[in-house]
Formats: sequence, structure tokens, C-alpha cells
Amino acid sequence: MSAGAAIKADNAMGGEAHHGHCLCGAVTVDVTGPLAAISACHCDLCTRWSGSVQMGIEVPRARVSHKGPIRTYASSSFAERAWCETCGTAVWFADTEGENAALLELAPGLFDGFGGAKLARVVYADRAPSNFALAGELERVSKADYEARALHVEDKR
Repeated sequence: MSAGAAIKADNAMGGEAHHGHCLCGAVTVDVTGPLAAISACHCDLCTRWSGSVQMGIEVPRARVSHKGPIRTYASSSFAERAWCETCGTAVWFADTEGENAALLELAPGLFDGFGGAKLARVVYADRAPSNFALAGELERVSKADYEARALHVEDKR
């Protein structure tokens, strides 16, 4: 099973609950079930949004509840990014159409200890800066491989 398939399988299981919040505490996020795997992305939009490598924990929207002043921005014709209106903490990245529209990629830092989630996959791995690397046995997906199977915005590099 690939790390991407493991993300979907592991995150589909139930039994656990996780409570997260933004820096100021105005936004809270509750998730039922495990937070199993983190994906990292080095595409232009994610790098610009996060200031570095963007990381997210893929969770079905149906397992997530949230409260507080969340703002969203349509970062492309098919995706949005959300943050706390008060303190600016990133809350999620999500496709708004297509096969992944039922998922949220929650910011791992919302949860103490990342909710136990582990880094499993690096997307646009061949676009990572040469001066640092995410180490370990990770699924590494190239720009070409990702764009062949997923909605994307043309990477300018």
C-alpha cells in the first residue's frame, strides 16, 4: 500500500477524538478518529501560503467540527485556504470541487503534538529547496506524478 493510500485508510478509522485550536484560541477544531498521516507540499502556492513547506493532515470533512472566526480565501478555481480571522493561524487547505472535496487538510499545529500524526508523504518533492530536506522513509511524489492525477494550479517554477 502506498503512503497516500495509507493516509486515506488510516484516517478513515474511528475511535479517537482530537481537540485543536489556533494561536489565540478563538478558533477550535474537533476531529473524531485518528490523525494518522501528514502530507507536505512544496508547490508554489503552498510555499507562498505557509512561508515554507505546507503541511496538512487529510481528514474527511464529516469528521471535523469547528467554531470561531474562520476566514477563507479561494486560492484557485477549485481550492480554498482557511485561517483564524483574529490571529491568522492557518486552519485548513481544501479542494472545493473534485474527488477530494470531501476532505480537509488540517494544519498539524492546531493539535498538541500534531495529534500523534506522522509525516508520510511529500508532494512536489522535486521542487523542495536544495538547502533543507524532509528526512525519513516518506512517499515522495514529483510535480509530474502529482499533476498527472490531481487537480493543480500550474507551478511557475
